[in-house]
Amino acid sequence: MTIDSTILNSLLVVLSSIILDMLMGVCIGIKNGNFSLSTLPKFLASNVVPYIGGLIILAVFANYISEIEYLFYTGVGLVTVKFSKEALVDKLTKLFG
Repeated sequence: MTIDSTILNSLLVVLSSIILDMLMGVCIGIKNGNFSLSTLPKFLASNVVPYIGGLIILAVFANYISEIEYLFYTGVGLVTVKFSKEALVDKLTKLFG
């Protein structure tokens, strides 16, 4: 199974923004003293995995069904903007400002 490089690169960009946002959230929790390792799995299951899983499924379908590519790229764009804004604007301000 080969995956189109544009789809793969798009998927890597959005996954990077999701992971960056999550790591910055953990840093903020540690800085504020309210980070709990026991709540991390629940957070991952409810706020991270649905985005990652959904986008991976769309990427696989987009690789084989060209009509789904539009839906995949739209999802990638919207999710990247959402997590980039949260990570770069909101969480950087909380972390350093």
